[in-house]
Amino acid sequence: MKVCVLCKVALIPPPPLPPPQQPQTLHPSPMKFEDIDNLDQAACRQAMIDYTAENCCYDSIAVKEMTITRHNGLTAYHYTLETFTESRQTECKREPHRGGRVDGPENGPSPSPWDVLCNAEKIFHNQEKKIKIPHTEYVRPCNDCMGLGYIQCSECRGSGTKDCSCRKWSHNRECDRLLGSNERNTCHSCQGGILKCDKCSSKGKATCTKCAGSGNMKTFTELTVKFTNHVSDYVFERSDMPNHLVKEVTGKVVFEQDLDQVFPLTSYPIPEINNNSIRIVNEHKRAFPNERIIRQRQRLLAVPVTEVHFTWKDTRSRYWIYGMERKVYAPDFPHQCCCGCTVL
Repeated sequence: MKVCVLCKVALIPPPPLPPPQQPQTLHPSPMKFEDIDNLDQAACRQAMIDYTAENCCYDSIAVKEMTITRHNGLTAYHYTLETFTESRQTECKREPHRGGRVDGPENGPSPSPWDVLCNAEKIFHNQEKKIKIPHTEYVRPCNDCMGLGYIQCSECRGSGTKDCSCRKWSHNRECDRLLGSNERNTCHSCQGGILKCDKCSSKGKATCTKCAGSGNMKTFTELTVKFTNHVSDYVFERSDMPNHLVKEVTGKVVFEQDLDQVFPLTSYPIPEINNNSIRIVNEHKRAFPNERIIRQRQRLLAVPVTEVHFTWKDTRSRYWIYGMERKVYAPDFPHQCCCGCTVL
């Protein structure tokens, strides 16, 4: 079904309800590294052995011979805020009308776009729905064909015939005759240089593509509802390991809150987490002026990180073990080959 879009109108959401009062008991207690994971030297070496077994660029000999001089257990934190919003937009559309019921204003007043019932199928997931607003349909004759259902054929201009390409040959034959050539060419595709128009089957008219031959167009207002999950985050990590690695692993949930409107963390023992929680929550309050906030969810995740210092022959270096999966980050590990592999 071909639909013609006439206009688009973005809709400002109705004013939100006043936020609830902040509860008194909100803030989580700190989580120490020992409560998440505690690696000894054997576990630190085994994590590196498992890593070299999966990466051909690392030599397992260095792992077996290295001396672990120190390993420090740290805790990284990953704070996330999700704001699930709804936006609405109306579009005037047209489609061919081939008969049937028309739901127009005579059936009652059309509802306001924000009064049309539409719920998200799954919260905190992006999705889009299109709804035909009730009582907005009306039928008018098609402007392209003036309600006839057909238009003049563009190939033959309504004549039902078209010139054969042999007419050019006739001009060439006349030139040859004047030059003294007696060569004669006969066209087997036409009669006297005229062909039947194959586009319209010699009718001189073609079906109107806009109304699909019906002669009428039905206009209605379509509502597009978009549900968007906006995510912002912050990583607190004290070591030299890249922060983005913390986002790629699992840890333990220190705190989680799911409300119509969340409150930022303000009394967690790490000031950087409090400050960034306040910053992100305030940013989300102002970031989506044309969207209605449905739900918010914030989470603070504690991720174990172990920094391992080692020596091997004349090399002194370090690597990191992070996440409950005990992944390894070792950019300076010795005995790396150059076989085209990408070392993460």
